[in-house]
Amino acid sequence: MQALYGSWEANIDGQTGTAVMVLERHPEYEGVRGSVTRPGQPPAQLAGDVDPEGQLALDESQDGKSISASWSGALLPDSCGKEFTGNWSRSSDDSSHPFVLRRSATWK
Repeated sequence: MQALYGSWEANIDGQTGTAVMVLERHPEYEGVRGSVTRPGQPPAQLAGDVDPEGQLALDESQDGKSISASWSGALLPDSCGKEFTGNWSRSSDDSSHPFVLRRSATWK
């Protein structure tokens, strides 16, 4: 799980610009929480985990109460833990868009 901690850059098909995701240890359960910030928008909250096989599952909330979107992806085998690909699904219209999530270049 610690492999998810830190900064990530997310590109979602159909959305302009690169979103910045920051994840840290969730204080209440085995998982992560954090935020995703898109250009020109307020941050959204995130919570989720990655299983031992490298499957990522994150829920996104704009208001901190209801799920506004979900991230479902897989760790790329040859990425050394630095890249996930999958689908971002918006709850309001059930649309699904491919995403690429890469470890931020500023991560240490």
